[in-house]
Amino acid sequence: MTAGETVVDSTRLTEATGWAPTLTARESAAVMILLQGKPLLRREDALERRIACEAALEPASEFVGVDGRGLEHVQIPAATGAVHAEVHAARSGGAATVVSSGAATVVLPAPPGLHARYLTPLAVELAESGVNVVVADLPGHGLSTGKRGLATAAGVHDALAVALGYARIRFGGTPHVVRVGDATAPVSRPGRRRSWVAGSRTRATVNPADGLLPRRLRYEGGLEHLPHAYSARGVTSVVHSDRVDS
Repeated sequence: MTAGETVVDSTRLTEATGWAPTLTARESAAVMILLQGKPLLRREDALERRIACEAALEPASEFVGVDGRGLEHVQIPAATGAVHAEVHAARSGGAATVVSSGAATVVLPAPPGLHARYLTPLAVELAESGVNVVVADLPGHGLSTGKRGLATAAGVHDALAVALGYARIRFGGTPHVVRVGDATAPVSRPGRRRSWVAGSRTRATVNPADGLLPRRLRYEGGLEHLPHAYSARGVTSVVHSDRVDS
């Protein structure tokens, strides 16, 4: 949280009216700061509760047409502070279940300049096909901490490492890592980046109303060596290919 931001205590309002806010004062301030395009730099300021994460993601959620149900939000400690990830457990019969044996797990780093919510439709499709999915925000992106839009090679490497470690502990086995949105072209102005993630559902100009999208992007690499795909079918093909090769 940055210096000079006001944090309001709602205790007296609750005592006087009986109304209780859904977010804490700290969470409300963090959401406001993020949606203004400002950074959260400290690990302790990262949003963790589902309701707070979804409040900050509302503009992106409306854009991609999802409501965030059936997923979890986690903040994973990292060298850059905290790496935010959406967790989608493999589903069976319409209910989210963790399959301890036989289910593949894939980590999807969100493309530079975007964040995990723009991959949620893809992650949901994968989970419904029986794949556990962890979608990670790069440092300085989405709900991860760090200077907005700054993703150094070291930071990206660390984010991938901690996301993989989390996926391994959570779901077991050896997670796969796949990058998506390979044709995303970087530009310097907001609202002028195009994403080719998950086919037609996200093939659109990035949402100018989303304050979480960085106004300036400084991405120094770190994802280029990963296998890539453009759709859920492509991700599944990469995962199955890796399993056969192993």
